[in-house]
Amino acid sequence: MLQGRLEVEGVRAMLVSGRENVLYLTGGETGRLLVTKDDALLFVKDLYKKLYIGLYDGRGYPLRVKVYGKDYVKKFVHKHRIKEVAVDNRSFASYDSLRKELKSRILIRNFVEEQRAVKSRHELALIKKSCGMASAGMMAARRVVRKGVREIEAVAEIEGVIRSLGSQTPPFNDGMLLASGRGSADIHAKAGSRKIARGLVVVDLGAKYGGYYSDMTRTLAVGGISCSERRVLEHVENLKDEVIDSIEPGASAGVVHRQVERSLWKIRQKFYHNAGHGVGLQVHESPNIGPDSKDILEPNMVFTIEPGVYIPGKFGVRFEDTVLLTGGGCRRLTC
Repeated sequence: MLQGRLEVEGVRAMLVSGRENVLYLTGGETGRLLVTKDDALLFVKDLYKKLYIGLYDGRGYPLRVKVYGKDYVKKFVHKHRIKEVAVDNRSFASYDSLRKELKSRILIRNFVEEQRAVKSRHELALIKKSCGMASAGMMAARRVVRKGVREIEAVAEIEGVIRSLGSQTPPFNDGMLLASGRGSADIHAKAGSRKIARGLVVVDLGAKYGGYYSDMTRTLAVGGISCSERRVLEHVENLKDEVIDSIEPGASAGVVHRQVERSLWKIRQKFYHNAGHGVGLQVHESPNIGPDSKDILEPNMVFTIEPGVYIPGKFGVRFEDTVLLTGGGCRRLTC
């Protein structure tokens, strides 16, 4: 599939080195992959060639695996007189170093990321398993989050449930988000030693299974809440469901974002982040559901929808589900 894209785009070679992209294309998390129209070579260290021998020597493995040596990629590029090499996204320092190494024109292209946006049946099975773990974690949160419990203690118990079910890492690798009271107005607030009191608590969590992530958020009411809190809570939760139910194949991601934005303006609230993001080998990947996105939503894409309201000094509300777009619309994978 990538070779076909290179041919269509008129690109002779692509060097893939991003960890998730290498994993997606090779089945392993190591090496540098050089793809041309007619060839695909995976360069790995001798140690990893031995460690992954069951994968690399498997029947039908589509790549030629070479032990990486000094200047191997450069020698291949020069031998075949390749003047332009496409690469996946990388830092400026890495880009500059590669340009000097290959002495070729370097083109940054998102071909692999765009391919990853549409999930295979195998990938969907892993994502659904991950979403099941996240949903179980949220069920635990509904039980654990209560008045008088310290935020960090609640997180420890919730994450313990997710990990015990088989998640490869804590949510999002560095842990879930949980914030109560005024702290809930901070979009990326981490749990602290604060005791949960009456009011709203934003709980944002996920899992990782077979390399694939899930992501979901709920805002829980602890004790009695004010009329203004209740009004915003209900509006945001209903908005999340309305947007999910409205999405069909061919929808513009930018239009979906603006739908959320317009609805929040109706209650005089500004929207501070994207309406959603793709989920897969990374928590945030393509498609991008933001105001300037040109992405078109297709069947078998997995992404989140996450409207939110944040009022500094008062409270925050966010609801989020990971969904699968099918030919008939969106199907919720978290609950």
